Amino acid sequence: MHSPARRLTVLSGKGGVGKTLVTANLAAALAAKGTRVLVVDADLGLANLDVILRLSPVYTLQDLLYGRAALDETILPTQGGFDILPGGSALAHDASLTPTARDLWPTMLATLQARYDLIVFDAGAGIGDIVQAFAQMGDEILLLTTPEPTALLDAYATLKVLLRHSPTKPIRLIINQTVTLPASQALATHLMTVATRFLDAGHPVPMTYMGAVPLDPLMASSVARQQLLFLNHPTAPASLAIAILAKNLLEAGALPLAAR
Repeated sequence: MHSPARRLTVLSGKGGVGKTLVTANLAAALAAKGTRVLVVDADLGLANLDVILRLSPVYTLQDLLYGRAALDETILPTQGGFDILPGGSALAHDASLTPTARDLWPTMLATLQARYDLIVFDAGAGIGDIVQAFAQMGDEILLLTTPEPTALLDAYATLKVLLRHSPTKPIRLIINQTVTLPASQALATHLMTVATRFLDAGHPVPMTYMGAVPLDPLMASSVARQQLLFLNHPTAPASLAIAILAKNLLEAGALPLAAR
C-alpha cells in the first residue's frame, strides 16, 4: 500500500538567495533516484518556476483554487522527471488564499498524496501570512539562506516565526552560494547556536544542517538557457552538492530531526 507523500515546504527569509533554482534541481535529483515528486509553485502572484523550466502553462494554481481548472489540467511534467503545479505571475489580486481556497486544500492534498512520494511547496520569500500558510502544510521545512549577512538575519527571523507556530516541526538548513564547505558548516553551526540560545522554548530547536550548495557560475548560465543544471552539467560542483542533498533528504525520511 502506498504511503501518503511527505510534504516539504521550502522557505527563505529573503528573495534572491536561489531558493527556486535549488528546489527545481533538487526535485530533479530526487526524481533521478526514482522518487515521484510534485513541486507546487506556491509563490502566489510572483511565481517563476514555469519560466525556469521553459514551460507555458495554460492553467495555474490560482485557476485550480478558484475553480477555473481541474487538477489534471493544471499539473505539468517537466524536463527534470518531476511534475509541477505552476503558480501565476503578476497576479496581485490572486496573491492570497481565501477561505474557500483554503477549504479546497485538504481534498486536493489527499488526491496528490496518493499519487506522489514527495510534494514540495516552493513558497515565497519572507514570513507573511501566505508563506506561513504553506509552511503549515508541510510536514517539514527546508530553510535556505546564503552567507550574505542580511540573508542570515532574515533566515533567523523566519526561523523565529516558524518556531512560534510549529515548535517541533523538523527544519533542515541549506546554505546556498557558498564559497567553501567549511565556511558553510561554520555559518550553520553559528546560526543553530544562536537559535538554541535565544529561541529554545523548553525543548531543543528542531533544526539540523542538511548541506551546502557552492557558488557555481554554471547555475546562472543554466537559468539563462532555461535548463536544469543537474541534468545538463551533472558533474558541476553545484550539481554534485545537490545530489548529496537529495541523498540526505531521502535518508532523513519522515523522522523528527531530534530523533536522529
